[in-house]
Amino acid sequence: MTKREGNERAAAERLTSGIHPEPARLVLERCLTGDLPPSLALRELFELTEEPERVRSLVDQVTDRAAALSRAGDRLLQDRVDELTQLVVEPEKPY
Repeated sequence: MTKREGNERAAAERLTSGIHPEPARLVLERCLTGDLPPSLALRELFELTEEPERVRSLVDQVTDRAAALSRAGDRLLQDRVDELTQLVVEPEKPY
């Protein structure tokens, strides 16, 4: 693991720490580290919770934490949070 990957993983863990249920936290962490695209993360979160409001709440938690806790070196992570948030706020329209 490179230093950048280690820093991203630590930042993702920081932003998802304490989120429950644990499987949802792991999905969000994988998304923030770039291991899972945001659209698939949302699908997995919905399959876990079966509640759109709960998915929105989970994404909002990460968004709020990113705004409060992000550091200068977390720009890539912040971009991933923004993309995830954007998909919740304005879902892509199928063409």
